[in-house]
Amino acid sequence: MKYFISVIIFFTFNSLFAYNVEGRLLNERYFPVPNVQISISSGGTAVTDEKGNFKLTTGKLPYNLFILDNDNSQGVLYTDLSNLNPELIFFGSTAARSSNNEFIKVYFNPVPPGSSAIIKFVSDEVSYCSDVTALPGEKSKPLSIEWPAGSNTINGRVIYLEKNQTNYTKYAEKVLTVSKDFYQQSISFDSSTFYSKPQTGTLTVYMPDASLDRKGFSVYADFLSLHRNAELTLNSTEGDIRYTKVLVPQTLPLGYRLKVSSFGYLKNGAGYETVTYSYPGSTLKLQDEEPPELTGPQDKYYFVNKNTLFSFERGSGSGMYVVHFHCYNPVSDLYLAINSRELISPMKNYPDFFKGVEYSWQVVKYTPYISVDDFSKARIFSNDLGYKSVLTSELRTFRIVP
Repeated sequence: MKYFISVIIFFTFNSLFAYNVEGRLLNERYFPVPNVQISISSGGTAVTDEKGNFKLTTGKLPYNLFILDNDNSQGVLYTDLSNLNPELIFFGSTAARSSNNEFIKVYFNPVPPGSSAIIKFVSDEVSYCSDVTALPGEKSKPLSIEWPAGSNTINGRVIYLEKNQTNYTKYAEKVLTVSKDFYQQSISFDSSTFYSKPQTGTLTVYMPDASLDRKGFSVYADFLSLHRNAELTLNSTEGDIRYTKVLVPQTLPLGYRLKVSSFGYLKNGAGYETVTYSYPGSTLKLQDEEPPELTGPQDKYYFVNKNTLFSFERGSGSGMYVVHFHCYNPVSDLYLAINSRELISPMKNYPDFFKGVEYSWQVVKYTPYISVDDFSKARIFSNDLGYKSVLTSELRTFRIVP
């Protein structure tokens, strides 16, 4: 009887310290990543399902997660997580796995001289479609629509937005269901289509004063009620200009707002990309950001070993860091999401990614996140809210001691 009670107490005690981790893995376009192995620091492993979901158990917090894609020799380590429902980005991956990709043909009246039209499929479901531009005289365009393989159809709408040099002149949308393996899918905007005339406004954009080798910005029509990939490119500007006025629609349906993405880079590859939000009629001063600066080892260092210390300066603001190691031959990529600004060479813990001789390394900082754990919190809204930036250091190379 005494032994029986001891066994019960033992299992009860341990169950109090067992944490269930139920997370999701997405690529950089927010598509689920299926069939990838994820290991937790306590020793368990799992494989993501078709929706990118996984379940693991850990006996302590915080914990680390290591994501491994053997087919592409790609690994990602997330450190110091306490979130039990993490949403992880598979860094370096933009192409969707196991996805449906279908083409539709969009027909419309010929675009008038001096005008152009933006055409795109948008949805509140996970999907991706590049917006296309129709030029004067054109009357049809193909659209490529991609969505996860778990469903044979996707619901959305095709948007047609026409403008000339001074005004936005026509807007229309049509509901559409796209089906997998159903050929000759098409939709028509003809004389029977209802078109509205968006009022035309402006957005005044001031560029940063910093001296950069490349800088510019893009303005998008962003829809709060739709998936974060559902945005229309209204303008793209590059060059060393002080300020400019961009024509934008004054009103559009679907919870419309303006998303402004800016960038600035030096010749050595160091630079930044920022995202902020605005509205027609406003004035926006774009921010200049300072990327992390690599401190050691020096560029073209030929004596890296298992004890080499990699370090860097923080750059602008608060954020978490992703250190990217790339092996040139055989090709492999290792990403380490960390809170610290220094780490001992990962050669010892991840020998499968260090089988070659020549490598590069670079640091990317994501703001305004305060930690890796903060970055991994599930994205509740279908679209981002607030200012964000991605700051990239210069690229350095090194060799491993034979």
